[in-house]
Parts: sequence; structure tokens; C-alpha cells
Amino acid sequence: MTENQGAGTSGTVGARAYLEQMVRRYYASLIDAWHYAGDPEKAMECAAAAVRQGVWDQPFQRAREHIPGLRARPVHDAGEFWFTAYLEENYPLIRAEIEQVLDTPLDPVVPTTDDAGLIRKGAWKQAHLYRDGRWQTRICSRFPVTTGILDKVPDVTALSPGVITVSRVSPGTHIMPHCGPTNALLRIHLPITVPPGVSIRVADREMRWQEGKCLVFDDSFEHEVHHRGTEDRVVLILDVLHPDLAGDHQERLLRRQRNFEEQIVAFMRERGLARVRVRDGEIALTPDDTVRQLVATYLSGTGITGAELDGDQVRWERADASAGAPR
Repeated sequence: MTENQGAGTSGTVGARAYLEQMVRRYYASLIDAWHYAGDPEKAMECAAAAVRQGVWDQPFQRAREHIPGLRARPVHDAGEFWFTAYLEENYPLIRAEIEQVLDTPLDPVVPTTDDAGLIRKGAWKQAHLYRDGRWQTRICSRFPVTTGILDKVPDVTALSPGVITVSRVSPGTHIMPHCGPTNALLRIHLPITVPPGVSIRVADREMRWQEGKCLVFDDSFEHEVHHRGTEDRVVLILDVLHPDLAGDHQERLLRRQRNFEEQIVAFMRERGLARVRVRDGEIALTPDDTVRQLVATYLSGTGITGAELDGDQVRWERADASAGAPR
């Protein structure tokens, strides 16, 4: 094979991989939209169609980044991981510290921004002790005992590109069905406080947490949370690499950890922003040339000079009127 032939083959493979990723992304967005609209039957019809077309192997597991060859189990045996017993042994210390911090002036657990779109009703709060490959110093200072315990588990820190999070869900909350972005990670829940009436569904299994007992599941499978109880549910969330992951996949996943600056740049590029700025508490976003031209094209000849979204309502600004009625 000549050098040019090799390059051509490599380019073809790369293009194919990119197209497959785009197809997964669009299918996942469509399925999420049906779930958001409250129509799970249409969501599963789309998932089944994707399986028929070879996008995914099964309708409940829909990772946008799918690594072939990994065992596909919605729920894993917690006993397969050495550190789950260690976490459970230290559960009384972890719980005591978390309960001591919650609802105090030092409480860092705040409404989630990363996953806000998944909340159909109710409230979901989070505080990340570990993310982007590093301890979050301010949060960890509120939980020194818990941080010290977890620091002895490299599987969920140095050897994982995931997060360690205190997660708090209020009564009446519904977190809509969704799938994690990759099948290369497993998610571990150490339940801190679990009142009656709270459940999690992973694929077609509905389960209830047991305080102090680790639950290990593959969050690339569809999962959702219902809180029909009367008190907050608190869980410590940890991520670990899938035990079947090895070699280049593992190294690439660990190298992909991004710092805050890299996340900001990725956020801007994904949304077509040329500049973001916070001044006097106000956030200003400046679109790049592509988005600017797209908006100009949409508004050209319509008489519309602006639009403002408020939930399901839209307020139009027109050249012949200061504002249009919401609709």
C-alpha cells in the first residue's frame, strides 16, 4: 500500500467514524426531545429504529461515544470493585459530615447547571468534589473527612475522567429518562439518606437505594429518577472506568480530561460564540460570524428585529411595534 493509499484509507475510516458519531448525536437529541415532550413511546420507537439501522446494539443503551466490546450490563455487581466495601465501611463518617454541612451557611450543594435540562419538575442540587481530573478545593474544604477517605481510592480520582459529586434531590422531583455520554464509565451511587418513595430506573429495572450500600450501574443505559417521598434524597456519586476498558481507549479517555479554560473554549465553539463576558453581574454573549449571518438570514425580510423566549412563550420584537404579544 502506498503512502497516499494509506492516507486515503485512514481518511475514509475517520470520516465514517465522524458520521457515525453525528448520527448518534442526532438520534439521541430526537429521543431526548420525545422524552422531554412526555411521549416515551415515540422515544422508544426512535431508539428501536436506531438499533435497526445499526446505530446502537440495543434501544436502552445509547451512548453518543460507544466503545465496542465492553460488557453491556445495566447494573453491575458492586462486589466486583475492591473499594465499594471500603466506602461502605466509611459510610457513617461520610454521612455524618455531609449532614453536618447541608443547610448551613457553608453548604456548597446548589441547583445543578450541568443537568438542569433533565429536571421535568422539582429540584436537583449538586456539589462536585472532583472533576476535570482534579479536586475542587473550595468544595473539598467543606468535606475534609469525605475527601480524605476518597483520596485513598485512585480508581475514582487519578484513574477516572469522571466526577465525585454530592447529589441532592427534593421531594416531587422527576429527572427525565436520559443516557450518559459514554459506555466507558460506570457510575457508583453511595446512598447517604434515602427516604421512602424514591426510586431509580435503569433500562427496564426499577430499583430503590439502600442507605450505605453501593449501587453500580452503567449510565449509558437509559435511566430516570422519581422522588415521590417527603424528604430529600442525598447520594454520593462517583465514576469509575469500565473494567473491560484497556489499552488505547483507556489512555485516550484519561488524556481527554479538560481544565476549566478548555471547557469554556469548547462551550463557545459548540454554540457559535466569539466572546463571553461577565460585567457587573450581567452576562454578555457575542455570536461568531457564522451565527451572526444565520440570524440575519432568518430575520431578513420578516420585519422581526428580535425574539425573547420565556418558557414556552415567545415575545417578538418587530420594526413596526415595540413588542409582540407572547404566544
